[in-house]
Amino acid sequence: MKKNIFVSLKNDYAFTQVMKQPKVIKGFLSSILHIQPERIGNIHIKDRHLPKDLPEDKLSILDLYTIVEDIGKINIEMQVLPYAFWDRRVFSYLSKVYIQDLKSGQTYDSCTKSIHISILGFNQFTDTDYFYSSFHMREDQRYTLYSDQWEIHVIELKKLSQYAVKDDHKSLYKWACLISADREEERMIIEKDPYIEEAVKELEKLERDPERMDEYLFRQKNLSDYATQMKFNKELGKAEGKAEGEHILASLMQKLFLDGRIEDARLAVDNENMRIKLYKEYHLI
Repeated sequence: MKKNIFVSLKNDYAFTQVMKQPKVIKGFLSSILHIQPERIGNIHIKDRHLPKDLPEDKLSILDLYTIVEDIGKINIEMQVLPYAFWDRRVFSYLSKVYIQDLKSGQTYDSCTKSIHISILGFNQFTDTDYFYSSFHMREDQRYTLYSDQWEIHVIELKKLSQYAVKDDHKSLYKWACLISADREEERMIIEKDPYIEEAVKELEKLERDPERMDEYLFRQKNLSDYATQMKFNKELGKAEGKAEGEHILASLMQKLFLDGRIEDARLAVDNENMRIKLYKEYHLI
């Protein structure tokens, strides 16, 4: 009997397929917000995963937008590979989503609390080796909370095994380990609760579904292509002996892949005239 392919939750398609299940998302949000799952109200999930034939496809960027009753708007994004100005991307989301329901003439109490959760496959913070960070708007000396309307939570998957886990974060740590797992053995040793067990069941169902596995494998291929191209670009930039050229080329490739222009990216590597044309198009030179 043919063994099922192991499905990683770091794949954006797999994550959305599993996490949009009501029981699963409640368990995950409970581990971050410290609210009992049964006390979390109705959740409306807008799956922003794009079909693979759309040029706007964002490759490894996941955007799962939820509206949670009595809590607010919660956006979950995963970025496996390093992403320039990730902090500014997060602020861009928060500012837009916070006011999106405010109509002309309405008072500001119509705005709803907005929360952003980043799940990162790279290290964003250099001042800590701990896997989880949370941010609120507080005064610099008194630490008085300015407003509870914005929250940012960051999970750095590369830091999972480096330090002892705080008591308040043990449940979140298990979720982070589940998301980070690359092999069946890693998934098996995670201490399960009913919500994580539900997530594992959904993963196993996905592994047995040929149609959804086709989409999963397509996304994995795109991610591998992107990582390989970035590595090649770095080596090419070094060969050219120009640090600035390496940075510009890497920026170009990132923009092309985010715009779904994979073929143009491949042509740009081999054709200097094509590179220059694209540099100008994206205002990089």
